[in-house]
Amino acid sequence: MTKTTLKAAVVVAAVVAGAACGGGKATPPAASAQVVQKPVGVRAVAPAPKLEASVLQATGNVRARQEATLSAEGTGPLTRIAVDVGDPVKKGQVLAQLDATNARLAVNQAKASRAAADAAMEGAKTEVERARTLAQSGSLAKASLDKAEVGYRQAQAQAEQTAAALATAQEALRDATLTAPFDGVITSRSRNEGDYVTPGTAIFGLVNPHALEVRAPVPEALVDRVKVGTLVKGALNPSGAPFEAKVRSLGAVIDPQTRTVEVLADVVPSKGEGPTLRAGALVELDFSGTLATDEAPGQAGLFLPSQAVNARGQQGFVWVVQDGKAQRRDVKVERVLPGYVRVVQGLGIQERVVADASLPLQNGTALQVVQ
Repeated sequence: MTKTTLKAAVVVAAVVAGAACGGGKATPPAASAQVVQKPVGVRAVAPAPKLEASVLQATGNVRARQEATLSAEGTGPLTRIAVDVGDPVKKGQVLAQLDATNARLAVNQAKASRAAADAAMEGAKTEVERARTLAQSGSLAKASLDKAEVGYRQAQAQAEQTAAALATAQEALRDATLTAPFDGVITSRSRNEGDYVTPGTAIFGLVNPHALEVRAPVPEALVDRVKVGTLVKGALNPSGAPFEAKVRSLGAVIDPQTRTVEVLADVVPSKGEGPTLRAGALVELDFSGTLATDEAPGQAGLFLPSQAVNARGQQGFVWVVQDGKAQRRDVKVERVLPGYVRVVQGLGIQERVVADASLPLQNGTALQVVQ
């Protein structure tokens, strides 16, 4: 073997040995392992061809338009309790009576004082008229006329004072009797016969069960479609018994925490054997009847939750799940109900959409749909 041949053999052996001992460092880039992307777990929703009526419902509570705590207006012991809890009462009906002995005495005394003052005023009037006649003829000095005029004015003032005292005594006598300010039902009784009461002492609770209203917080996106005078259907919770209510007023402000507006609706009296509504009951109001025909549940369209669409105005996009990967799809939408949009363009009914459009996805991102 020549020197040249021997040198070439040594070089080849060194290259082979270096490849065997060098490990991965000598592996060509094409042979390196590729990094496998882990799929992103997402929830997916399908466009709904119609909306369920439940999205248009608001939970409210029933309360009475006429409700009062009746308190004593006089001072003294209760001598009579005429009604009990659960009793129906009429406006003006006597509910309780305080001891009115002193009040009656005060009225009698005030009447006597008033009669005496009236008599004194009549005498003073006669005297002043005589004095005026004599003064005109020159038979009475001016000083005597002035004295008669002063006496008459004093008598008038005394008569007015006693009249006021009599009115006060009569008012105190009326305060000894507690009457119903409106038709209703007694809901509570906190005092018994013999109890000593003073002005402001609560004695009865009274409510009118036939004048009820529903207070319901309605989402701000829906409230503009609710009009005063609109008749809405309701259901008693949990029995589901139906009733109707007429919208009476819409709140002027939006609650910053719940983003709702207070709606008040008067319960329409039932013509027959309707459900028994009581103040404090929970009810569901259905506002689907307040929407225009093309917004009502059951109409054609593709609807998605608002969270599934990233939109500004009518233009936006969604992430469509296609072959296990994310694909951005531009869509045109319109907001029709609180929490929902109608897809006008760019999406088919068979496609599945990522439920949260705010996720940091890109075209081609591997997805794993989870429930």
